Amino acid sequence: MTTQLTAQHIAGRNGQPVAVVNGLPGLDAQMTPTDLLVMARQLRQMAIDSQSGVRGMRRYPEDEVQSNEN
Repeated sequence: MTTQLTAQHIAGRNGQPVAVVNGLPGLDAQMTPTDLLVMARQLRQMAIDSQSGVRGMRRYPEDEVQSNEN
């Protein structure tokens, strides 16, 4: 169950980076250890992107078109 997450990277009220995340599993989601590791990688990459100043919508994991845009 690899889920594609999306994040809208924006500046918050205090100017700090914020990511608005879509695609997270709902309450009581049953996930395998592999599912959890994949999601952890996606969330970690979101945090790295946010800290490095990325703005706008991004998909995680990235597809080929998006990764070539940067």
